[in-house]
Amino acid sequence: MSSGTSIHSATRALRAAVVLGAAALLVSACSSAGASTAPAASNAAGAAPSSAASASGAAPASASSGGQSATITFMEAMSSGTLKTTLDGLVSQFEKAYPNITVTLIPEPNYATLQQKEEASVAAGNPPTIGQAYENWAATYAASNAIVPLTSYISGPNGVSSSEQSDFWTGIWQDLYLPDGKIWMWPFNKSDYVMYYNQNMLQADHLAVPTTWTQFAAAAKAATTGGDWGLSMNPGTSSAPANGTYMFVSMMRAYGGHLLLNGKPDLNTSAAVQALTLLATMEKEGALKVGTNYPGQTALGAGKSLFDMSTVASYYYNQQAVGTKFTMGTAAFPNGPAGQGNAMQGTNIVIFAKSTPAQQQAGWTFMHWLTGTQQTATWASGSGYLPVTKSGLAAMSSYVATHPYVTIASQSLQSARGVPAQSWFTEEQGAIATALESVLINHESPQSALATAQATSAAAASSGS
Repeated sequence: MSSGTSIHSATRALRAAVVLGAAALLVSACSSAGASTAPAASNAAGAAPSSAASASGAAPASASSGGQSATITFMEAMSSGTLKTTLDGLVSQFEKAYPNITVTLIPEPNYATLQQKEEASVAAGNPPTIGQAYENWAATYAASNAIVPLTSYISGPNGVSSSEQSDFWTGIWQDLYLPDGKIWMWPFNKSDYVMYYNQNMLQADHLAVPTTWTQFAAAAKAATTGGDWGLSMNPGTSSAPANGTYMFVSMMRAYGGHLLLNGKPDLNTSAAVQALTLLATMEKEGALKVGTNYPGQTALGAGKSLFDMSTVASYYYNQQAVGTKFTMGTAAFPNGPAGQGNAMQGTNIVIFAKSTPAQQQAGWTFMHWLTGTQQTATWASGSGYLPVTKSGLAAMSSYVATHPYVTIASQSLQSARGVPAQSWFTEEQGAIATALESVLINHESPQSALATAQATSAAAASSGS
């Protein structure tokens, strides 16, 4: 399953069932789990290191879920291929290190099904112990008291020391918070975007690898000749955002824009107009073509386009498409006046409130262990996702030697930003995709398309949908 997979939304009726029904079902469980007494998140960084809080993730002799045996369930979507085998292997390692904890995986075939199953289980009062969740899912769960904040675990036994916290990429750590200032999530399968390019074409046109979006557009224009062009992208749709949607978000951020400002949509800005105007100009000049079903990969692989802008999960597929036709290069996403605005992809893990205190502690122990140096390196090497810590990247030297993009993409996690933790963000990203379609296909002005996107997003935010 690609880490660039778009976030799918369950029906509003199901979401309403979670919000309205779960509060009554789980209020007593939340209070017994200590959700309301968790210390402030600002205390976490200063917590004293414990014997279990090592960056290596090694299991100390006394490690346990409070001395009790516990069986925990993990609802996840890493259900096929190397994702499954790598996660299965890590679970086996964990259970050997923590023999009093049993981890039962509940695999789902995709993120849409995962979200539906999690929401339905919450509404029925029978959720898993832990589960994968995007940031906006977590916001919905937290609003109905369906999950617990992690601050008491982070600052408690088997907690997170200040040195361990500093080992996480800054973007990863910042992604764990909800707007209330508490940490509710723990990182799991993370990726971001890189720039794939046809090195032969770049050299033939005497072009340098672009480091800014202005240089990127100029290179794409220069490559547009003789039936070749700069980039193919899928702008996405209102119900299915795609790589082009997140490319625009990265560009907007690089020009100083934001998806949210003071908790509200912020799309109709000069930064957003500047980014979308650049794409519109590229399309008008023939340097940008739009399509569906991974058009960037197809065009790059055929030797027709200079670039493909996609996540690290595309590396294998792009390499297969390119074969031996030319040398494929990788580079960091370009910068803008405000720096790099890379859009982080992938989910975190949350602890559901209905489980017992012993299960919640065991769930935290497992989640925390997964981000240890060797574990995050093993997960990244086996799955194609990225290590969530700097030490994890350092432990992957042999893998990086044959997968150099991992260093580029991992370092971009320092400034990458994830999905806004707002329950209504699904509507905002759909509005962005619609604006891209309006400009790049129907040739509406960027200002008009973004004004519509802002209005749609603001309405969704006001209704809390």
